[in-house]
Amino acid sequence: MNFNFSPIGEVPKRATIPEDCDVVFVSDMFVEDYVGGAELTSEALIESSPLSVHKLRSKDVDLKMLESGVSKFWIFGNFSQMDLQLIPTIVANMNYSVLEYDYKYCSYRSPEKHQAATGKPCDCHEDTHGKIISAFYYGAKSLWWMSEAQESVYHSKFPFLKERANTVLSSVFSERFFASVKTLVEKYKNSERSGWIVLNSDSWIKGTDDAISWCEKNNKSYNVIGGLSHDKVLDAMAQAEGFVYLPKGNDTCPRMVIEAKLLGCKLHLNDYVQH
Repeated sequence: MNFNFSPIGEVPKRATIPEDCDVVFVSDMFVEDYVGGAELTSEALIESSPLSVHKLRSKDVDLKMLESGVSKFWIFGNFSQMDLQLIPTIVANMNYSVLEYDYKYCSYRSPEKHQAATGKPCDCHEDTHGKIISAFYYGAKSLWWMSEAQESVYHSKFPFLKERANTVLSSVFSERFFASVKTLVEKYKNSERSGWIVLNSDSWIKGTDDAISWCEKNNKSYNVIGGLSHDKVLDAMAQAEGFVYLPKGNDTCPRMVIEAKLLGCKLHLNDYVQH
């Protein structure tokens, strides 16, 4: 499957799917909205494909959109803002694939967060929400996963998904990214590395407090980074001694871990990092 996407810029708002596109890519957000790992992977696919792809935010998916794009191939990335009542219509009428970035069968998108929030183990795979999501995935032409560990979790909960075409995609990087890495490695090759990087995130699963505690317990100087452009984050990692990342739940393929490794950082991780 080849993907192509419109260039970076504002995603157009339309009432219907344009006739001249080949693929419709659905996501909660694109890089125009938020520069996160999922969005960067989607955008890397954007840059590499010969097909014409229309970006559609999940909140804008409705029956009219589906009807106007019934002849197109659809890709569903993150879709937490989509009306799940549309799923039976999608399964029955659309040709589509799913690119799963996390654990959307769980109402919290994380079984570990589910347990932390409710005090009970996640049983979403047995309730209506989980069954709707699994039916949606089973109706797909192909399923794309971030890691083998993530795929294994899904297959343990929904063994019938093994019948679909399953592929571990991992994070995806553009040619421009690799050129940036090469430039940064060369720029700082004679510089002494110092300090550990901690991701500053309000997300429970990212484990920022645990990473800070590890640095302080082990007398590591550290820099908590957040709110920077992607280029500045890469520049900081190219100069750092290491990157500490201790998520509180399964993180399917945290992009920053790969970036830090490519830029020469030491890594301190836990078993929730699912690469």
